Amino acid sequence: MNQILLVEGKDDLFVFSNIFEKHKVVQSFEIEDKKGIENIFKSIPIYVKTDVLSIGIVIDADVTIQDRWNSLRSILTQIGYKVPNNPIKQGTLIKEEGLPNFGIWIMPNNDKNGMLEDFVKYLIPKNDELMPVVENTLQVLEDKELSKYKRIHKSKAKIHTWLAWQESPGTPMGLAINQKYLETDNEMCETFVKWINQLYN
Repeated sequence: MNQILLVEGKDDLFVFSNIFEKHKVVQSFEIEDKKGIENIFKSIPIYVKTDVLSIGIVIDADVTIQDRWNSLRSILTQIGYKVPNNPIKQGTLIKEEGLPNFGIWIMPNNDKNGMLEDFVKYLIPKNDELMPVVENTLQVLEDKELSKYKRIHKSKAKIHTWLAWQESPGTPMGLAINQKYLETDNEMCETFVKWINQLYN
């Protein structure tokens, strides 16, 4: 397949695959789990030299979205892409003659620091009464200095605690979409899917 979407891990792969299925996205591209952002960055110059038509990447912003963007911008500029100074809110799309089309989505929403779990939090139903209890519980643990997670991973603690308290405890995020614990008919998913379709379809 001559169109690829590079993702950081298997959780990303399963979450996106299920979103695409729910939104009936034409699977004209292959999703590849690169097992980490460094591997994504290293693979970009290699893929660009192949006969691939479109390359998309979904990466976590983590602590500083601007630092993440600047690292990526440096790689792409050296290859010959003209890259904007900041990510585009609706997902970045770059078309350069003689190079594959290139798409970038920075988790959670191209605007905030965070990761896949911050994106998934947008998929929790609006009338959900469980997440406020999860957040209060985690705050109590932090106040008592009992929490073992790093502050950067608090969103992971929130989502996985929330999933642990569902009817089928500990359901993975991708499967939680199929189980309808998470909803995909919201603005966040629609924006993400529109970016995917613009890049590949």
